[in-house]
Amino acid sequence: MELKDPIEHHLQRVNALDRRQFLRPMTSSEVLERSARIYQLAARHILAKTAVPTLFCYIAIVFATTFLLPGFFNVIGGQNLSNDIISISIAAALTLFLALPLFMFGLGQSFSTSVAAVNDYITGDRLPGEPAVEGVPLPNPWEFTVLLTGTTLEAFFPLIGASGLFLIGAVLENLYPNSLLPGLFAIFGVFVAVVAFFLCPILLMRNAIVPIAAIVEQKNGKLARQRGRQLARSTPTTGGIWESMLFGLVVTFFVGLGLFLMLQTVTSLVLGGGPLQNWLGTAIFGDLIRSGIEMIPGYLLLWLLTPFWAALCTTIYYDRRIRLEGYDIRMLAKDVLEVRE
Repeated sequence: MELKDPIEHHLQRVNALDRRQFLRPMTSSEVLERSARIYQLAARHILAKTAVPTLFCYIAIVFATTFLLPGFFNVIGGQNLSNDIISISIAAALTLFLALPLFMFGLGQSFSTSVAAVNDYITGDRLPGEPAVEGVPLPNPWEFTVLLTGTTLEAFFPLIGASGLFLIGAVLENLYPNSLLPGLFAIFGVFVAVVAFFLCPILLMRNAIVPIAAIVEQKNGKLARQRGRQLARSTPTTGGIWESMLFGLVVTFFVGLGLFLMLQTVTSLVLGGGPLQNWLGTAIFGDLIRSGIEMIPGYLLLWLLTPFWAALCTTIYYDRRIRLEGYDIRMLAKDVLEVRE
């Protein structure tokens, strides 16, 4: 078999690659389509490595929804007020110091693995026929967890503030039943909750490409936040990140909703089957097994959508660099110089 000259092989690969089809300004629909294609190429590699980190995330979610959230919807007052507040405080502390770090650690591992796998496909350094590997070094897991935790708490701070106002109102209602302060705190809490409903997604989109900057550019927490927000904001000649992010968020939401309903239907049919239902009713750990089966749709949804969201954010990150910094021109010039050499 005749061996091909390495330089000739390199030139043929560069000509076949043609970064212009990969690196160029894209519309919101093109960004979404490109992200879906990249996710399809790297899904096998990504999903094999993110199954366990996603399990960490889902355990944290189950803990928070089981022990923390129900307490906020209970009627607080009378002689049971102090016990209710103590229970909510303990659940909130465990969520903040145990469940949240566990969730962020799992999310960070899943997100960074996904970004590293899709990065070279997006830039054109890896062709569709080539296997997916980590194209950039993975960040320090603990530093990346701290970064994700900080940006997430910042995004959800209005919602946390609304919950605090409701708790203060409940305490004042018990201490000063005839005062107007409890009602004022409750009204203000409702107002803050309504504002948080719109503000939290905006803050999440504002910080969406901060983790991408930390991974691709190997920046620490403060520099990554500055870099991500710099790329997200609009300029006099270029719009911001909001259109692409909002379009991707809406499409991801409806796709996730449809996928969840489909998985939930399958789970209900499985659990509703006569033989399995009878066996679970007599088995020693029947209730535990039933709960585990019921949680499968939520886990699968998180496992499948987190890498896609990472691919979408990475695509938007490069689209912003192309629009603001001419990243595509610099990479094309680099290719030309390599060919001339």
